[in-house]
Amino acid sequence: MKNGGIDVKKRFLSFAMAICMVCLLTMTSCSAAEIPAASGGTGVDSTKLTSESQPASSFSDVPADAWYAEAIAYCQQNGIMSGTTSTTFAPEATLTRAMLATVLHRMSDTPAVSDPPVFTDAVAGSWYSDAVSWAAKTGVISGYGGGTFGVNDPTTREQAVTILWRYAGELETAGTAGVADFASISTWAQAAVRWAEANDILDGMLDNNRFDPKTNIKRGEVASMLYHYLSNNASGQPEPATGGKTLVAYFSATNTTRPLAEYASDILNADLYEIVPEAPYTDADLAYYTNGRADREQNDASARPAISGSVENMADYDVIFLGYPIWHGQAPRIISTFLESYDFTGKTIVPFCTSHSSGIGSSDTNLHSLASGANWLAGRRFAGGTTRSTIEDWINGLDLPEQSTAVDAVTSATGKAAFNFETKSVTLNSGYEMPINGLGTYSLHGETCVNSVKSALASGVRLIDTASAYGNEEEVGQAVREAMEELGLQREDIFVITKIYPGSEMANPEQSIQACLDRLDLGYVDMMLLHHPDRNDVKAYQAMEKFVEEGKIRSLGLSNWYVKELEEFLPQVSITPALVQNEIHPYYQENEVIPYIQDLGIVVQGWYPLGGRGHTGELLGDEVISGIAKAHGVSSAQVILRWNLQKGVVVIPGSSNPDHIKENTELYDFALADEEMAQINALDRNKKHDWY
Repeated sequence: MKNGGIDVKKRFLSFAMAICMVCLLTMTSCSAAEIPAASGGTGVDSTKLTSESQPASSFSDVPADAWYAEAIAYCQQNGIMSGTTSTTFAPEATLTRAMLATVLHRMSDTPAVSDPPVFTDAVAGSWYSDAVSWAAKTGVISGYGGGTFGVNDPTTREQAVTILWRYAGELETAGTAGVADFASISTWAQAAVRWAEANDILDGMLDNNRFDPKTNIKRGEVASMLYHYLSNNASGQPEPATGGKTLVAYFSATNTTRPLAEYASDILNADLYEIVPEAPYTDADLAYYTNGRADREQNDASARPAISGSVENMADYDVIFLGYPIWHGQAPRIISTFLESYDFTGKTIVPFCTSHSSGIGSSDTNLHSLASGANWLAGRRFAGGTTRSTIEDWINGLDLPEQSTAVDAVTSATGKAAFNFETKSVTLNSGYEMPINGLGTYSLHGETCVNSVKSALASGVRLIDTASAYGNEEEVGQAVREAMEELGLQREDIFVITKIYPGSEMANPEQSIQACLDRLDLGYVDMMLLHHPDRNDVKAYQAMEKFVEEGKIRSLGLSNWYVKELEEFLPQVSITPALVQNEIHPYYQENEVIPYIQDLGIVVQGWYPLGGRGHTGELLGDEVISGIAKAHGVSSAQVILRWNLQKGVVVIPGSSNPDHIKENTELYDFALADEEMAQINALDRNKKHDWY
């Protein structure tokens, strides 16, 4: 009777799961009474996964000799995936984001979720409701920046592999992946694909050793991916990465910083990590002005003392408190080692230091370039012996994020890109992050151009826009190279855009593209645009696509393209543009064009954001704009640029005045109210200021 009872239960669960998957594929709302809780997914025993232990699939559309048959049988028997009907599995059908969330939720033993989904497109009480809430809360699948989850959006192969990688804890894998088209995999997905290939998770998904990362993943492929993941995870199910945690990391050579770090860890209920040098510092090493080890390291900006051990699952932490002593007015070089050992993009870093007399000074700001993607809060200096209550008062006064505000790379690559006002960046559909404010270099030449670009980079600008037609690519490249050396910046810290022009350049695109790369001399270009539509624009864009495959260009875009042009152009190319750059300012707003472009998952960038030649004075003097500026205590230019950002438009104002360049970066300490946005929106004259 016992065995018979188990068989009846399995048949019942299989039938129930079949009903559930019909709901998943048709996206209908099944009531709770129609979907009994699946218990087959609990306690998955990965140690018993062998070909002999898996029964043949019972689905009529899954041949016994199909490469995914064994995987489907396993997923069915363990309640992870079921059929689309009682007799079919639909292995060639695609899986939506809500479906994948539901599958992983089951695989995690269907943990209870108390909060309803917070996304505008997720219905509370629906078949996917708990799974979506769970996926977002754990960070396995986040929502889009615009407040949506994308429940009905298909999932590409690289997205699915990355989501599983995050579920597994973002494990690091050495070496490079051997797939033939690895260069076409988005940067944010490459670590995941390396991990998946190393663990045989891609078995059956490669055709001629090509991964085809942008292809929508099929149900049979998902079953195979999960089966191989569980097969290689003999220790059983891991806990998915949770995110949202706080870490206090500190270096304390003489135990002065240690107690403060311990206070902070206790107050914040945070994890504590000591940065321990591989070679401990002796008293002689620490003796000032003896040319000892510490003296030599502090005098060498490139010194990077090795650290013993590492932080496990750094991806789990959204906030990092970073403590250190002051050595010769700066943080010890081992702090540089720590910052360069992890990806802090989107995380909040709070520095604090201890010293007998020196303040925190530039020891804080000089570290920022080592984790430029982080949101750095102002640091503070404490004397040795500072009390716990003083540390608590300091922490209580900080504006700490309640949860990570970074836009998830996986999700932002599948829908509307959202601006992150803390990191001052946006994740493009190509997977790369781009700053949302920069410097336009049109009309800048010679030393004026070099000095302007260097001034911008010194002011924190990390986006530089140029073009072949501007005739200043050599100067831009020179300025970037010099700034990298003088400011300690890395090439990856700076996002450079250039363009090729219609006519002879688009008629001979390979030659023109290479000429841009040669003039800039920066190793690669972050983005290349077609400057205007042209009879050879498709040919030119396809040439740029080849340079993307070779790694010489990272993202592609268009300039001066509108709805009609995009409708004709997009079906003819393989890589969706990451950006469209058009004239946009309060007197020419493109209020119908901008949403159209953004709905395609393409970022909009505005040239002439301050009105352009001959019109800037009129725009800055507009009574509505100047009135709003006065109310906020900012300039009219800052109001206009902030208005653009709040509309989701990247800004690249041009200037050769260092004061104006710096002013144009100070856009994040105020926000325009809805009524102020409406007042500026009402200024639209639908009048272009240039012929493009």
